[in-house]
Amino acid sequence: MKTRLKLALISAIFLCISVYGYGQDSWTIMQINVIETMNKLSETVSPEGKGADSYKNFLSEDFSRWTIGSAITNNKKKWVEGIREWFDDGWRVSDRNQKILEILILNDFAHTRRIVIETYLGPKGDISTSKAALAEVWVYKNNKWLLHRVNVHPMTND
Repeated sequence: MKTRLKLALISAIFLCISVYGYGQDSWTIMQINVIETMNKLSETVSPEGKGADSYKNFLSEDFSRWTIGSAITNNKKKWVEGIREWFDDGWRVSDRNQKILEILILNDFAHTRRIVIETYLGPKGDISTSKAALAEVWVYKNNKWLLHRVNVHPMTND
């Protein structure tokens, strides 16, 4: 068990240093577990990803997503249907960069703030990019982190 934990920590530190910008100077094991879960969720919609069925496994049963300025909130079922349609149409997240500003863990909840820039590749080679500030709540259930709530604030791509 100690060897597994050390390997996970070393790989997470390498991942943090090599790919992403972070707001904190260091992370606890629990915070690193949240980061790893964020990355696994994102991988489900990458070119090699398994799509909506895999994506939904990272969402709590009472998941909710809201884009600031919108009058619509999506529950798990609606959001996964949208991901499925998008993925089945041939869209993928081809590139993602994030800056994690904060991860605050309180009991079985992790509150995160991050800025994410994603590039999307369409079925005919079309490319688009989005940038957003995310405020998320993750819940720890059955020995894993699940995305519970996400508020999305679209930002301009400067």
